[in-house]
Amino acid sequence: MAGFKLDPMAVMIIMVACMRFHVTLAGEVITVGGPLGWNVPKNPKDYTLWSGKQKFLTTDVLWFTGKDSVAEVKEKAYYSCDIKNPVRLITSGPDRITLLTPGSHFFICTKLDHCKLGQKFVANVSPS
Repeated sequence: MAGFKLDPMAVMIIMVACMRFHVTLAGEVITVGGPLGWNVPKNPKDYTLWSGKQKFLTTDVLWFTGKDSVAEVKEKAYYSCDIKNPVRLITSGPDRITLLTPGSHFFICTKLDHCKLGQKFVANVSPS
């Protein structure tokens, strides 16, 4: 009778996939901007007002609708709309980003004029 042999690489891939799936399921999926989605706002304060009403928790998933790309940046870069050294850059929109750590996370549109028009927000994330 032949023995059953586990491939260590296959086991590791399955474990990582399960952990990623668990993280995604653990949090709430939040559509960035609510009904506005991830687009240039009519009012430059729309995203600030929207994010101020949200309760972001670790493991929540931010869903960026629309075609515009998004960058997570440091605080100083957020205020100047600087995308030169992003913490994270996603260019394929629409996209999802899982919030893994508590603290302030700064998100901007990578199109300079869009960011300057208010397509940016801060997610103040609390532990879940």
